[in-house]
Amino acid sequence: MILKNKNCIIYMEVIIMNSVGIDILNVNRMEKIKNKEKFMKNIFNEKEIEYIQKKNNNNQTIAGLYCAKEAFLKAIKKGIDTYSLKDIEISHNNDGAPFIILHNELEKEYKNINISLSISHDGDYATAIILI
Repeated sequence: MILKNKNCIIYMEVIIMNSVGIDILNVNRMEKIKNKEKFMKNIFNEKEIEYIQKKNNNNQTIAGLYCAKEAFLKAIKKGIDTYSLKDIEISHNNDGAPFIILHNELEKEYKNINISLSISHDGDYATAIILI
């Protein structure tokens, strides 16, 4: 993409991947985790944990955020052990819509991609879909 104005020409590299990742999780699995605090610290960063706490540690919220991380890895065709899940931060805008912030190696490798995220949960299931 080339942007032009009076004083300069800016070349922006945008990576187009055209990929989809989707994940679904039974929310009840969150209830069965024996050491939930350890699980949370291994999967989520501090901001995500604060968000979960604001949502009263709701298992649907936890499952939805986890699904979003897995869906992203599926969209980039990587396994769950390839990167730290903490490097895939799920945040929300002022309207509550989720979006992804990448950190460390993921940020370097995928900084120029467009990522669309949707998270849904109902009853016993949470799901997330990523479009890149």
